[in-house]
Amino acid sequence: MIKNKAEKITNIATKRGFFFPTAEIYGSKAGLWTYGHLGKLMKQKFENLWRSYFLGLNQNFYEIEGNSILPKEVFKASGHLEKFNDPLTSCLKCKFRFRADELIEDAGYNANNLTSASMDKLIKEHELRCPKCGSELGKVAWFNMMFDVKLGVTGDDVAYLSPETAQNPYLSFKREFFSLRERLPLGLAMIGKAFRNEISPRQGFFRLREFTQAELQIFFNPDDIDKHTAWQDISRYKLNILFSKDKKVSQLSCNDLNKKHKLPKFYLYYLAKIQEFYLEVLIIPNVKFMLRELSYSEKVFYNNLH
Repeated sequence: MIKNKAEKITNIATKRGFFFPTAEIYGSKAGLWTYGHLGKLMKQKFENLWRSYFLGLNQNFYEIEGNSILPKEVFKASGHLEKFNDPLTSCLKCKFRFRADELIEDAGYNANNLTSASMDKLIKEHELRCPKCGSELGKVAWFNMMFDVKLGVTGDDVAYLSPETAQNPYLSFKREFFSLRERLPLGLAMIGKAFRNEISPRQGFFRLREFTQAELQIFFNPDDIDKHTAWQDISRYKLNILFSKDKKVSQLSCNDLNKKHKLPKFYLYYLAKIQEFYLEVLIIPNVKFMLRELSYSEKVFYNNLH
């Protein structure tokens, strides 16, 4: 049902000029899409709404524009070179390559936080086969999703296309902090391209290899994390929260979340503003929105510290 609905929306969108596969006349490649005349207008309208709303939350929030190509050293320091990986497996017969975790989940099993050896064992125990030709699968290996770029004439200087826009605000923090008179909190936003070399992009407008992200990084004094000057404005505001240990969404006030669940006021203030953006600016139905707490095994490598 969901798949059919997604296909129907994609068909309408491509026919009416919202988006369509890039380079169709040359066969196109999965995960690469072009925004048509209506899609570009819609995307631009969303970007302007996002920009106006989130940069308006504080007078010390600004937008920057950084590079999509960043030095190798950036991703070595951030851990992306070592851990920005997806599990890859290949069919021994037709050589088709795809994500092992998606194969496992499509078969109805949990693939969260599994090692390559654990995935190999699960695939063998349940006799999972190639979805293309039904043949046996090879060993699972980790595949780094970043696109590398050779700089200069010799190509010895390796860089990477940024897999997310977050890097640039962090790289720019020191200069922006001093140029803006060393005031905290400081927000640095960026709307830009991100690139991920997906193993097997799903059909449709999902899991793209090139896409646009809008991110706001907020830098603050950790000693002030349980404070916010506008706390009273949102203290009674209820958030749609799904805790990792729960199966049902709860509606809890920011005050209760602060006192009973020990979530800091600074953090809760911006959670409230994120929810308000979706419910009151984009007019997403309340029942369709929630803030979900990720379990430890679901968190990305740079956000799974105890």
